[in-house]
Amino acid sequence: MNKENIHFTAAEETFFKLIRLALFTSPDCRVRISKEEWKEVYDMACKQAVAAIVLDGVELLPPSEKPPTDLLMPWISLVQHIEKRNRQMNRLAVMVCDKFKREGMGNVLLKGQGNATLYPRPLHRTPGDIDLWVDAGRKTLTRYARKYNPGAEVLYHHVDFHVLKDAEIELHFTPSWMNEWPVNRRLQRYFREWKKLSLLHRVELPEGVGEIPAPTLEMNRIYLLIHIYRHLFDEGIGLRQLMDYYFVLLQPCDEKARAEAVKVLGRLRLKRFASAVMYVMQEVFGLPADRLLLPPSPGRGKRLLHEIMLAGNFGQHDRRIRRQAGETPSARFLRKVRRNAMFLGDYPSEAAWSPLFKMWHYVWRAAHGYLPEKRKPTAGHDRPE
Repeated sequence: MNKENIHFTAAEETFFKLIRLALFTSPDCRVRISKEEWKEVYDMACKQAVAAIVLDGVELLPPSEKPPTDLLMPWISLVQHIEKRNRQMNRLAVMVCDKFKREGMGNVLLKGQGNATLYPRPLHRTPGDIDLWVDAGRKTLTRYARKYNPGAEVLYHHVDFHVLKDAEIELHFTPSWMNEWPVNRRLQRYFREWKKLSLLHRVELPEGVGEIPAPTLEMNRIYLLIHIYRHLFDEGIGLRQLMDYYFVLLQPCDEKARAEAVKVLGRLRLKRFASAVMYVMQEVFGLPADRLLLPPSPGRGKRLLHEIMLAGNFGQHDRRIRRQAGETPSARFLRKVRRNAMFLGDYPSEAAWSPLFKMWHYVWRAAHGYLPEKRKPTAGHDRPE
């Protein structure tokens, strides 16, 4: 896709402007859009799972430039629901982390409520699932999960652990992976190194709920970028995940730490993608140039932003990647390979290795009894992995 053919509408430009306003990276309060365009902005904020942050920007507008009341009231109601849900998730996160620790399994809470602590208003980050990186082997964790859920699905990096009514839990053997096998081996070595410090790194959740173990900034400078990369390839990615990364990059980082991060990005073949993300960091969020890890790539960056705006949070709004009812494993494989082929020009190595990894992954899961039980086929999007 040629970057010159990508244009953003007045509603999209306003959406970006309100994000920068909320993050105090731009003082521009001039908004001149119609009621219908305001509806588009609200829909985008919901689609990208950043409704509360965008409303923070709306609150800073002059009264004459704010959206109509009949749109503003449900927006406020949605944000109140997000705050309530965050309070619930904070309590659950502390409870789950403490439970595993008491059972002799150290753990680290990936993304989620830990990331929210970096936000100016932590309760305004739209919450997701509980992703727990447990200091235990794959066989041990799988046996543990299947005591509660006999048919629990096992993927390369996690096992489902559906024991709570109010939240989905994934028990991670490793935080993520790369399709290119030699690079993945390097990545797993880095994760083993980062785990030692992350198990000891605790952050305080809002309102005195308690503490949770969370990845160090050193790890998150790489891991959150990989998380974005994985979702781009596997199901689509939204701005909420990019915003998490923005707040990590905003934290103090000396030249030695920055140089180490860039070195790791090079070893993991992530510099191209990182440069695209740096473009989004500046264009959408207004990240200062001295906080960037690498120079931005406008071409790849604009194509990435176009994908983000099409896909929405975890690709849930992207009609190009919808699963059809009754889709066979081979049809799903071909659909995903065709999608990943779109990224051959920008990220050739990861895209080229994608079908090889997917074939190996399926055979490996089948051989170990990790495939899910047969379910009634339905149309929709693939579950987040």
